Amino acid sequence: MKKILWAFLFSLLCYLPLHQAQATTRKVLFLGNSFIYTNNLPQVLQSFTTAMGDTLVYDQNTIGGYTLQMHSVDATSISKIFSQHWDIVVLQEQSQLPAFPPAQVDTEVYPYAHILDSMIHANDSCTRTMFMMTWGYENGDTSNCASWPPVCTYAGMQWRLRQSYLQMGQDNAALVAPVGAAWKVETDSFPSVNLYAADLHHPGVPGTYLAACVFYAAIYHKSPMGCNYYSTLTTTDAANMQRIAKRVTLDSMALWQQYGHYPYAQFNYNINANTLSEINQSLGANSYTWNFGDANTSHADTLSHTYAAGTYVLSLTASTACFSETKTDTIHILPTGINQSGMPTDVLRILCTGNGNISILPQINSLNLKLELFDITGRKIRNYQLANRIDDSLIPGIYLYRVWNGSALITAANKLMVY
Repeated sequence: MKKILWAFLFSLLCYLPLHQAQATTRKVLFLGNSFIYTNNLPQVLQSFTTAMGDTLVYDQNTIGGYTLQMHSVDATSISKIFSQHWDIVVLQEQSQLPAFPPAQVDTEVYPYAHILDSMIHANDSCTRTMFMMTWGYENGDTSNCASWPPVCTYAGMQWRLRQSYLQMGQDNAALVAPVGAAWKVETDSFPSVNLYAADLHHPGVPGTYLAACVFYAAIYHKSPMGCNYYSTLTTTDAANMQRIAKRVTLDSMALWQQYGHYPYAQFNYNINANTLSEINQSLGANSYTWNFGDANTSHADTLSHTYAAGTYVLSLTASTACFSETKTDTIHILPTGINQSGMPTDVLRILCTGNGNISILPQINSLNLKLELFDITGRKIRNYQLANRIDDSLIPGIYLYRVWNGSALITAANKLMVY
Protein backbone atom coordinates (compact mmCIF):
# COMPACT_ATOMS: atom_id res chain seq x y z
CA MET A 1 0.00 0.00 0.00
CA LYS A 2 1.34 3.42 -0.93
CA LYS A 3 2.55 5.36 2.11
CA ILE A 4 0.10 8.17 2.70
CA LEU A 5 1.30 9.61 6.00
CA TRP A 6 4.19 12.07 6.34
CA ALA A 7 7.09 12.03 8.77
CA PHE A 8 6.40 14.04 11.87
CA LEU A 9 8.25 17.36 11.87
CA PHE A 10 9.39 18.36 15.32
CA SER A 11 10.69 21.65 14.00
CA LEU A 12 7.20 22.99 13.26
CA LEU A 13 6.14 24.37 16.64
CA CYS A 14 3.46 26.96 17.30
CA TYR A 15 4.06 27.21 21.04
CA LEU A 16 7.22 28.06 22.90
CA PRO A 17 8.72 25.12 24.83
CA LEU A 18 7.07 24.68 28.19
CA HIS A 19 10.45 24.62 29.92
CA GLN A 20 12.72 27.33 28.59
CA ALA A 21 16.38 27.63 29.51
CA GLN A 22 17.05 29.81 32.50
CA ALA A 23 18.28 33.35 31.78
CA THR A 24 22.03 33.64 32.34
CA THR A 25 24.33 36.58 33.09
CA ARG A 26 28.01 36.44 32.18
CA LYS A 27 30.78 38.97 32.81
CA VAL A 28 33.34 38.80 30.00
CA LEU A 29 36.59 40.68 29.35
CA PHE A 30 37.95 40.74 25.78
CA LEU A 31 41.71 41.17 25.25
CA GLY A 32 42.74 41.19 21.62
CA ASN A 33 43.12 43.56 18.70
CA SER A 34 41.33 44.89 15.63
CA PHE A 35 39.79 41.52 14.81
CA ILE A 36 37.57 42.16 17.86
CA TYR A 37 37.15 45.94 17.82
CA THR A 38 36.29 46.08 14.09
CA ASN A 39 32.47 46.35 14.07
CA ASN A 40 32.66 46.13 17.90
CA LEU A 41 32.19 42.39 18.33
CA PRO A 42 31.46 42.65 22.10
CA GLN A 43 28.64 45.11 21.43
CA VAL A 44 27.18 42.88 18.68
CA LEU A 45 27.39 39.93 21.06
CA GLN A 46 25.65 41.92 23.77
CA SER A 47 22.81 42.84 21.40
CA PHE A 48 22.51 39.20 20.33
CA THR A 49 22.54 38.01 23.94
CA THR A 50 19.89 40.51 25.02
CA ALA A 51 17.63 39.39 22.18
CA MET A 52 17.95 35.82 23.45
CA GLY A 53 16.91 36.82 26.99
CA ASP A 54 20.37 36.59 28.55
CA THR A 55 22.75 39.26 29.82
CA LEU A 56 26.34 40.12 28.86
CA VAL A 57 28.40 42.53 30.95
CA TYR A 58 31.67 43.21 29.15
CA ASP A 59 34.82 45.27 28.93
CA GLN A 60 37.61 45.19 26.38
CA ASN A 61 41.13 46.25 25.52
CA THR A 62 41.44 45.60 21.81
CA ILE A 63 44.26 47.57 20.19
CA GLY A 64 45.21 47.23 16.53
CA GLY A 65 48.09 44.84 15.95
CA TYR A 66 48.37 43.84 19.61
CA THR A 67 49.85 40.48 20.47
CA LEU A 68 49.43 38.42 23.61
CA GLN A 69 52.98 39.38 24.51
CA MET A 70 51.98 43.07 24.36
CA HIS A 71 48.90 42.44 26.49
CA SER A 72 50.99 40.60 29.08
CA VAL A 73 52.89 43.82 29.87
CA ASP A 74 50.22 46.38 29.01
CA ALA A 75 49.10 48.35 32.06
CA THR A 76 45.53 48.71 30.80
CA SER A 77 45.13 45.00 30.08
CA ILE A 78 46.57 44.02 33.44
CA SER A 79 44.40 46.58 35.24
CA LYS A 80 41.27 45.29 33.55
CA ILE A 81 42.10 41.67 34.41
CA PHE A 82 42.36 42.60 38.09
CA SER A 83 39.49 45.10 38.10
CA GLN A 84 36.70 42.70 39.13
CA HIS A 85 35.46 39.14 39.03
CA TRP A 86 35.11 37.91 35.46
CA ASP A 87 33.33 34.76 34.45
CA ILE A 88 35.37 34.55 31.25
CA VAL A 89 38.36 36.38 29.82
CA VAL A 90 38.71 36.06 26.05
CA LEU A 91 42.25 36.09 24.65
CA GLN A 92 42.85 36.70 20.95
CA GLU A 93 46.34 36.61 19.45
CA GLN A 94 47.54 38.75 16.56
CA SER A 95 45.99 37.31 13.40
CA GLN A 96 49.15 35.86 11.80
CA LEU A 97 51.31 34.67 14.68
CA PRO A 98 49.51 31.40 15.56
CA ALA A 99 49.79 30.30 11.92
CA PHE A 100 53.59 30.56 11.92
CA PRO A 101 55.88 27.49 12.11
CA PRO A 102 55.36 25.49 15.32
CA ALA A 103 58.83 26.29 16.71
CA GLN A 104 58.15 30.00 16.30
CA VAL A 105 54.70 29.74 17.90
CA ASP A 106 56.34 27.86 20.77
CA THR A 107 58.43 30.92 21.64
CA GLU A 108 56.32 33.87 20.44
CA VAL A 109 52.80 32.82 21.38
CA TYR A 110 52.43 30.03 23.93
CA PRO A 111 54.50 31.55 26.77
CA TYR A 112 52.46 34.76 26.76
CA ALA A 113 49.17 32.91 26.55
CA HIS A 114 50.26 31.15 29.74
CA ILE A 115 51.34 34.38 31.45
CA LEU A 116 47.95 35.96 30.80
CA ASP A 117 46.11 32.83 31.86
CA SER A 118 48.10 32.85 35.12
CA MET A 119 47.13 36.49 35.76
CA ILE A 120 43.49 35.69 35.10
CA HIS A 121 43.52 32.93 37.70
CA ALA A 122 45.55 35.01 40.14
CA ASN A 123 42.72 37.53 40.11
CA ASP A 124 40.03 34.87 40.53
CA SER A 125 40.57 31.13 40.42
CA CYS A 126 37.01 30.66 39.13
CA THR A 127 37.46 32.76 35.99
CA ARG A 128 37.70 30.73 32.80
CA THR A 129 40.10 31.65 29.99
CA MET A 130 38.65 31.35 26.50
CA PHE A 131 40.88 31.58 23.43
CA MET A 132 39.25 33.05 20.33
CA MET A 133 40.24 30.94 17.33
CA THR A 134 40.50 33.42 14.47
CA TRP A 135 40.19 32.88 10.71
CA GLY A 136 42.65 32.71 7.85
CA TYR A 137 43.03 35.57 5.40
CA GLU A 138 40.91 35.10 2.30
CA ASN A 139 43.99 34.69 0.06
CA GLY A 140 46.29 33.32 2.73
CA ASP A 141 49.17 35.18 4.36
CA THR A 142 50.92 36.44 1.24
CA SER A 143 53.53 38.36 3.22
CA ASN A 144 54.86 35.15 4.79
CA CYS A 145 54.03 32.69 2.01
CA ALA A 146 57.55 32.48 0.58
CA SER A 147 59.17 31.60 3.90
CA TRP A 148 56.33 29.40 5.23
CA PRO A 149 54.30 27.77 2.40
CA PRO A 150 51.53 26.30 4.62
CA VAL A 151 50.04 29.80 4.98
CA CYS A 152 49.96 30.52 1.24
CA THR A 153 46.26 29.66 1.09
CA TYR A 154 43.24 30.40 3.25
CA ALA A 155 42.82 26.70 4.04
CA GLY A 156 46.47 26.25 5.03
CA MET A 157 46.46 29.33 7.25
CA GLN A 158 43.17 28.29 8.83
CA TRP A 159 44.51 24.83 9.65
CA ARG A 160 47.57 26.25 11.42
CA LEU A 161 45.41 28.68 13.40
CA ARG A 162 43.14 25.82 14.45
CA GLN A 163 46.09 23.71 15.61
CA SER A 164 47.65 26.51 17.63
CA TYR A 165 44.47 27.65 19.37
CA LEU A 166 43.56 24.10 20.33
CA GLN A 167 47.05 23.70 21.75
CA MET A 168 46.62 26.88 23.81
CA GLY A 169 43.39 25.48 25.17
CA GLN A 170 45.05 22.23 26.15
CA ASP A 171 48.17 23.85 27.63
CA ASN A 172 46.17 26.18 29.86
CA ALA A 173 43.16 23.97 30.68
CA ALA A 174 41.15 26.64 28.89
CA LEU A 175 38.18 26.96 26.54
CA VAL A 176 38.23 27.66 22.81
CA ALA A 177 35.66 29.69 20.89
CA PRO A 178 35.81 28.11 17.41
CA VAL A 179 35.11 31.26 15.38
CA GLY A 180 37.63 30.27 12.70
CA ALA A 181 36.14 26.78 12.40
CA ALA A 182 32.64 28.23 11.88
CA TRP A 183 34.10 30.75 9.43
CA LYS A 184 35.39 27.89 7.29
CA VAL A 185 32.06 26.06 7.29
CA GLU A 186 30.21 29.26 6.38
CA THR A 187 32.69 30.02 3.58
CA ASP A 188 32.47 26.49 2.19
CA SER A 189 28.67 26.37 2.47
CA PHE A 190 27.78 29.87 1.28
CA PRO A 191 30.67 31.20 -0.82
CA SER A 192 28.54 34.09 -2.08
CA VAL A 193 28.38 35.54 1.44
CA ASN A 194 31.46 37.70 2.02
CA LEU A 195 32.63 37.54 5.63
CA TYR A 196 35.61 39.83 5.08
CA ALA A 197 36.18 43.57 5.08
CA ALA A 198 37.75 45.20 2.02
CA ASP A 199 41.30 44.24 3.10
CA LEU A 200 40.31 40.50 3.03
CA HIS A 201 41.76 40.14 6.55
CA HIS A 202 39.44 41.87 8.99
CA PRO A 203 35.82 40.87 9.48
CA GLY A 204 33.03 42.55 7.63
CA VAL A 205 29.72 42.93 9.43
CA PRO A 206 28.69 39.36 8.44
CA GLY A 207 31.96 37.98 9.83
CA THR A 208 31.45 39.79 13.12
CA TYR A 209 27.87 38.53 13.33
CA LEU A 210 29.04 34.95 12.78
CA ALA A 211 31.63 35.42 15.55
CA ALA A 212 28.91 36.69 17.89
CA CYS A 213 26.80 33.58 17.17
CA VAL A 214 29.76 31.35 18.04
CA PHE A 215 30.52 33.25 21.24
CA TYR A 216 26.88 33.05 22.34
CA ALA A 217 26.94 29.26 21.95
CA ALA A 218 30.38 28.93 23.57
CA ILE A 219 29.67 31.18 26.58
CA TYR A 220 26.00 30.43 27.29
CA HIS A 221 25.87 26.84 26.03
CA LYS A 222 22.61 27.62 24.25
CA SER A 223 21.69 27.41 20.61
CA PRO A 224 21.89 30.76 18.78
CA MET A 225 19.18 29.59 16.39
CA GLY A 226 15.99 31.61 16.42
CA CYS A 227 17.54 34.90 17.51
CA ASN A 228 15.62 37.87 16.09
CA TYR A 229 18.63 40.19 16.16
CA TYR A 230 20.18 40.20 12.69
CA SER A 231 22.48 43.25 12.79
CA THR A 232 22.38 44.45 9.14
CA LEU A 233 22.12 40.95 7.65
CA THR A 234 19.22 39.47 5.78
CA THR A 235 17.03 37.11 7.74
CA THR A 236 18.23 34.20 5.60
CA ASP A 237 21.94 34.93 6.01
CA ALA A 238 21.57 35.45 9.76
CA ALA A 239 19.63 32.20 10.17
CA ASN A 240 22.27 30.27 8.23
CA MET A 241 25.03 31.69 10.42
CA GLN A 242 23.09 30.87 13.58
CA ARG A 243 22.66 27.29 12.39
CA ILE A 244 26.34 26.90 11.47
CA ALA A 245 27.51 28.40 14.77
CA LYS A 246 25.25 26.02 16.66
CA ARG A 247 26.46 22.98 14.74
CA VAL A 248 30.16 23.82 14.90
CA THR A 249 30.15 24.90 18.55
CA LEU A 250 27.57 22.84 20.44
CA ASP A 251 27.91 19.64 18.43
CA SER A 252 31.67 19.50 19.14
CA MET A 253 31.86 20.73 22.71
CA ALA A 254 34.02 17.74 23.64
CA LEU A 255 36.68 19.26 21.40
CA TRP A 256 36.38 22.97 22.19
CA GLN A 257 35.70 22.78 25.94
CA GLN A 258 37.20 19.53 27.08
CA TYR A 259 39.83 21.25 29.25
CA GLY A 260 38.11 24.33 30.64
CA HIS A 261 36.30 23.14 33.83
CA TYR A 262 33.26 25.10 32.62
CA PRO A 263 30.22 22.85 33.14
CA TYR A 264 28.25 21.86 30.09
CA ALA A 265 25.15 19.92 31.14
CA GLN A 266 24.09 17.33 28.60
CA PHE A 267 22.37 13.95 28.73
CA ASN A 268 20.57 11.39 26.65
CA TYR A 269 18.19 8.66 27.70
CA ASN A 270 16.44 5.49 26.60
CA ILE A 271 12.98 4.33 27.71
CA ASN A 272 12.14 0.67 28.16
CA ALA A 273 8.57 0.13 29.40
CA ASN A 274 8.41 2.65 32.28
CA THR A 275 12.13 2.59 33.12
CA LEU A 276 14.28 5.43 31.90
CA SER A 277 18.06 4.92 31.57
CA GLU A 278 19.99 8.19 31.66
CA ILE A 279 23.34 8.66 29.93
CA ASN A 280 25.32 11.58 31.31
CA GLN A 281 27.18 13.37 28.51
CA SER A 282 28.20 16.45 30.49
CA LEU A 283 31.62 18.09 30.31
CA GLY A 284 33.74 20.04 32.75
CA ALA A 285 31.82 19.17 35.93
CA ASN A 286 32.72 17.17 39.04
CA SER A 287 29.29 16.79 40.63
CA TYR A 288 25.81 16.07 39.30
CA THR A 289 22.24 16.35 40.55
CA TRP A 290 19.38 14.60 38.78
CA ASN A 291 15.82 15.73 39.41
CA PHE A 292 13.40 13.21 37.95
CA GLY A 293 10.32 15.41 38.24
CA ASP A 294 8.50 13.00 40.54
CA ALA A 295 9.99 14.19 43.87
CA ASN A 296 13.01 11.89 43.46
CA THR A 297 16.61 13.05 43.01
CA SER A 298 20.04 11.47 42.69
CA HIS A 299 23.70 12.52 42.65
CA ALA A 300 24.90 9.51 40.70
CA ASP A 301 26.69 10.02 37.40
CA THR A 302 24.63 7.73 35.17
CA LEU A 303 21.67 5.67 36.37
CA SER A 304 18.19 4.30 35.72
CA HIS A 305 14.86 5.39 37.16
CA THR A 306 11.41 3.81 37.10
CA TYR A 307 8.35 6.03 36.67
CA ALA A 308 4.61 5.75 36.97
CA ALA A 309 2.73 6.69 33.80
CA GLY A 310 2.64 10.44 33.23
CA THR A 311 4.58 13.45 32.00
CA TYR A 312 7.69 14.62 33.85
CA VAL A 313 10.40 17.26 33.62
CA LEU A 314 13.77 15.54 33.92
CA SER A 315 16.72 17.79 34.76
CA LEU A 316 20.45 17.37 35.25
CA THR A 317 22.58 19.99 37.00
CA ALA A 318 26.31 19.71 36.31
CA SER A 319 28.48 21.67 38.72
CA THR A 320 31.94 22.70 39.83
CA ALA A 321 32.79 24.86 42.83
CA CYS A 322 32.50 27.90 40.54
CA PHE A 323 29.75 27.24 38.00
CA SER A 324 26.66 25.12 37.52
CA GLU A 325 24.44 24.49 34.53
CA THR A 326 21.11 22.70 34.22
CA LYS A 327 19.60 20.90 31.23
CA THR A 328 15.95 19.85 31.23
CA ASP A 329 13.79 17.69 29.03
CA THR A 330 10.14 16.68 29.17
CA ILE A 331 9.56 12.95 29.08
CA HIS A 332 6.35 11.01 28.62
CA ILE A 333 5.81 7.61 30.24
CA LEU A 334 2.93 5.78 28.61
CA PRO A 335 0.60 3.40 30.43
CA THR A 336 1.65 -0.24 30.62
CA GLY A 337 0.94 -2.11 27.41
CA ILE A 338 1.37 0.84 25.04
CA ASN A 339 4.37 0.79 22.74
CA GLN A 340 7.19 2.84 24.30
CA SER A 341 9.76 2.30 21.58
CA GLY A 342 9.19 5.61 19.82
CA MET A 343 7.42 6.93 16.77
CA PRO A 344 6.51 4.44 14.05
CA THR A 345 7.85 4.86 10.54
CA ASP A 346 4.62 6.45 9.32
CA VAL A 347 3.05 9.07 11.54
CA LEU A 348 0.85 12.11 11.08
CA ARG A 349 2.23 15.53 10.42
CA ILE A 350 0.66 18.01 12.84
CA LEU A 351 0.77 21.73 12.08
CA CYS A 352 -0.29 24.52 14.44
CA THR A 353 -1.70 27.84 13.34
CA GLY A 354 -1.42 31.06 15.27
CA ASN A 355 -4.77 30.57 17.01
CA GLY A 356 -3.74 27.21 18.43
CA ASN A 357 -5.53 25.05 15.89
CA ILE A 358 -3.91 22.01 14.36
CA SER A 359 -4.08 20.83 10.79
CA ILE A 360 -3.65 17.19 9.84
CA LEU A 361 -1.91 16.73 6.48
CA PRO A 362 -1.83 15.57 3.75
CA GLN A 363 -5.25 15.37 2.22
CA ILE A 364 -6.18 11.73 1.82
CA ASN A 365 -8.14 10.51 -1.17
CA SER A 366 -9.80 7.69 0.70
CA LEU A 367 -13.17 7.97 2.37
CA ASN A 368 -12.43 4.86 4.40
CA LEU A 369 -9.35 6.17 6.23
CA LYS A 370 -10.08 7.08 9.84
CA LEU A 371 -7.93 8.45 12.66
CA GLU A 372 -8.73 7.70 16.30
CA LEU A 373 -7.10 10.00 18.84
CA PHE A 374 -6.59 9.04 22.51
CA ASP A 375 -5.29 10.93 25.55
CA ILE A 376 -2.36 9.69 27.61
CA THR A 377 -4.60 7.44 29.69
CA GLY A 378 -5.88 5.67 26.59
CA ARG A 379 -9.31 7.42 26.59
CA LYS A 380 -10.59 8.11 23.07
CA ILE A 381 -11.18 11.82 22.53
CA ARG A 382 -11.53 12.27 18.76
CA ASN A 383 -12.54 10.45 15.58
CA TYR A 384 -11.44 11.94 12.25
CA GLN A 385 -12.17 11.00 8.67
CA LEU A 386 -9.02 11.73 6.68
CA ALA A 387 -10.58 12.11 3.25
CA ASN A 388 -10.34 15.87 3.65
CA ARG A 389 -8.05 18.30 5.43
CA ILE A 390 -8.94 18.49 9.11
CA ASP A 391 -8.60 21.52 11.38
CA ASP A 392 -9.06 21.13 15.09
CA SER A 393 -7.87 22.59 18.37
CA LEU A 394 -6.05 20.51 20.96
CA ILE A 395 -4.19 21.30 24.15
CA PRO A 396 -0.44 20.94 23.45
CA GLY A 397 0.79 17.62 24.78
CA ILE A 398 1.14 13.96 23.88
CA TYR A 399 -1.60 11.92 22.30
CA LEU A 400 -2.06 8.35 21.12
CA TYR A 401 -3.51 7.50 17.76
CA ARG A 402 -4.74 4.67 15.54
CA VAL A 403 -5.38 4.79 11.80
CA TRP A 404 -7.93 2.48 10.15
CA ASN A 405 -8.57 1.77 6.49
CA GLY A 406 -12.09 0.48 6.70
CA SER A 407 -11.82 -2.41 9.16
CA ALA A 408 -8.04 -2.84 8.72
CA LEU A 409 -5.75 -1.33 11.38
CA ILE A 410 -2.86 0.48 9.68
CA THR A 411 -0.96 1.70 12.74
CA ALA A 412 -1.16 0.54 16.32
CA ALA A 413 -1.70 3.04 19.12
CA ASN A 414 1.46 5.00 19.71
CA LYS A 415 2.51 8.45 20.81
CA LEU A 416 1.73 11.50 18.72
CA MET A 417 3.22 14.86 19.72
CA VAL A 418 1.04 17.96 19.37
CA TYR A 419 2.53 21.44 19.93
